[in-house]
Amino acid sequence: MKEDLYAWIENLAFFYILLTAVLQLLPDPGYERYIRMFMGVILVFMLCSPVLSVLGKGEELLDSFQDTWQGEMSSLEKAEQENLQEFFLAEGYSAEIRASILEALKEREIWPREVAVTVEGELVTVVLYMEGKVDQEQEGRIADGMESCGLEEENYSIVDSDSGEPAVADPSPSGADSGRGGSSGPVGG
Repeated sequence: MKEDLYAWIENLAFFYILLTAVLQLLPDPGYERYIRMFMGVILVFMLCSPVLSVLGKGEELLDSFQDTWQGEMSSLEKAEQENLQEFFLAEGYSAEIRASILEALKEREIWPREVAVTVEGELVTVVLYMEGKVDQEQEGRIADGMESCGLEEENYSIVDSDSGEPAVADPSPSGADSGRGGSSGPVGG
C-alpha cells in the first residue's frame, strides 16, 4: 500500500513537471487555456485513480476517457482541415480572379502597377493601382475589362499614383480597403 501511495505521488509530480514544460513550449499563448483544461481533466482522473482502483472501476473510466478523447481529437482535426481548405480555396480563387483581370486589362492595353483582390465570403473586391493619372477613356476600358470578368463598378476601385485616392467606386463598405484575405502583387509576378 505504501509503494502505491509513493507511485501515485511520483506520478502527480511528474505530471506537474510535464504540464509546466508543455505550457512553456506552446507556440501561441492562446492555446494555453485548452491545454490547461485538458491537463485538468487528466489531473482529476489521476487524483481519483486510487479510489477507482479500490472500487475496480479504473479500467472502465480509462476506456471511456480514451474513446471520448479520440472523438474530440478527430473532430478538432476535421475542423482544422476544413479551415485550411477554405483558406487555400479563397487564396486560389483570388489568384484566379487576379489573373483573369490582368488578362482582360492586357487585352485593352491597360497596365496596372498592382492588382489587389480581396475575397470575403461571396464578396469580391478589387483595387487597381495605376501609374500616373487615369483619364476618362482609360476608365472606360478598365470598366469594360472588369465587366468582362464579372465585376460591377461597386466591386472595384482605381487608385492612381498621382493622387493616391480612388478614381472610381470604393469597394469596401467602410470606405477603406481592408487588405485581408486577398492576393496582391505586381503585374509581372
